[in-house]
Amino acid sequence: MELNNKIDFFLVGAARCGTTSLYNYLNNCVDIFLPKVKEPNYFSEVDSPKSEDFEQPKLDETYHSKIINSKEIYDSLYQNANDNQLKGDTSPSYLWDKNTAKKLFNHNPKAKIIISLRHPIDRAYSHYIMNYYTGVDKSKTFIEALNSKKNEMWGSCNQYKEMSRYFEQVKEYYTVFPKDQIKIIVYEDWTKNIQNEIIEIFKFLNLNTNDEIEINQVNSNKIKPLKKVALLNILRQNKIKSMIKKVLNQDRVDTLKSFFFNDDKEIEKLDSISRDELSQEFKKEIKMLSDLTQIDFITKWN
Repeated sequence: MELNNKIDFFLVGAARCGTTSLYNYLNNCVDIFLPKVKEPNYFSEVDSPKSEDFEQPKLDETYHSKIINSKEIYDSLYQNANDNQLKGDTSPSYLWDKNTAKKLFNHNPKAKIIISLRHPIDRAYSHYIMNYYTGVDKSKTFIEALNSKKNEMWGSCNQYKEMSRYFEQVKEYYTVFPKDQIKIIVYEDWTKNIQNEIIEIFKFLNLNTNDEIEINQVNSNKIKPLKKVALLNILRQNKIKSMIKKVLNQDRVDTLKSFFFNDDKEIEKLDSISRDELSQEFKKEIKMLSDLTQIDFITKWN
């Protein structure tokens, strides 16, 4: 069955490449409608260890991520969109899932595709840090995590290097969609000049850029260091978490978590030796990506 709503554009990733910031910036535009579920994951085949990811979203609440398999529920996310608004979906799993590009094309052959790419090592390390502080990855170091048993489940995926190998993922979209319907943006560039990049995205989406665009600071999915991680991981278990949710709302949970577990220290950086070794692994990949997209990632990520 076809969806009642035709989605006009997709921000498909990559994960840890600023898609949350872009979602929030684009959501400030009156000509764009984005659902309150930032990542619906409707067109990808993904899984999660978190039971709440599969719970039906309440229409008056906002969520970072859900795994929505129901056509009716996905359609309902867009029920408040106006006819003159472009409808978008910003799920990073769409780049990782090799079958999604064809699904998006079948849904809307004229859809615009936006892909944000970050230095592959920085993306991989940021992904590990997120998983560590959210209790998904128990590895004490990045190198230990790279050498651990692979978990392919999207909601707890630890394929850090694999997800940073962009060539095959991006190639799927270049194979399916016309090139003029794909816009690649470079994380290191657009984060330095967000106003210019938003204007370029508006042009790509054929939106009016004559009016002055006011860019306000928005929330990003920035990782905050935590202390007492072992205790926090116990409290994150689905059974315990569901018990807590019965007596405390999410705002109260977030306040208590911030008070007891937030740490003021800086996020530890990847050591230079490990970074140099990993750089050698990605040289060929970056060259192929540059040839495919005609963007000089070799220079940008040198």
